[in-house]
Amino acid sequence: MRTTNADWNMLDSLAPIILSNVKGCVVDIGIGPSTQILFKHSQILKREHYSCDVKKRRCDWAKEIGIPNVFCGKSFDFIKQFPKISVALVFIDGCHDSEVVMKETEFFLKKLVLGGVIFLHDTYPPFDRLKHCGTVWKVRQEMERSEVQTFTWPYTAVDRGLTMLMKKIPGSYYMR
Repeated sequence: MRTTNADWNMLDSLAPIILSNVKGCVVDIGIGPSTQILFKHSQILKREHYSCDVKKRRCDWAKEIGIPNVFCGKSFDFIKQFPKISVALVFIDGCHDSEVVMKETEFFLKKLVLGGVIFLHDTYPPFDRLKHCGTVWKVRQEMERSEVQTFTWPYTAVDRGLTMLMKKIPGSYYMR
């Protein structure tokens, strides 16, 4: 798998900032070019890295590049066996069904450390790419109405949108 920096420059720029400021592991659901970027930062900042995908060839590729914790199977099975550890950064780009992505998001929001981030891919697709992105954009819309801070870059991540989610700090200005 080949990473195109122009497509993933936002993730590549933000990951080291986030990981330099919060403790916890890195998780990516849906192995692809983003995996390589996140694994690079996991190694530099000495963080555990967990990857999950349903496609064996993607899991094999992740193992080949050195990721020790690769789960080959559905994300719900991955979540069931996920260790009781803190999470600093999550990247979700596996299934493109809003119900599945919402459950993955809710699970990892509970494990996310204060200051940690969840990234959702395919959250702002142009109409000509809608079929490739499924209904993930619905999760972005739902999260915008929740007690989670959201920010979306619509024209990054292969022009399909990248949304960042953070827990709101109780009692902070953002909760008002």
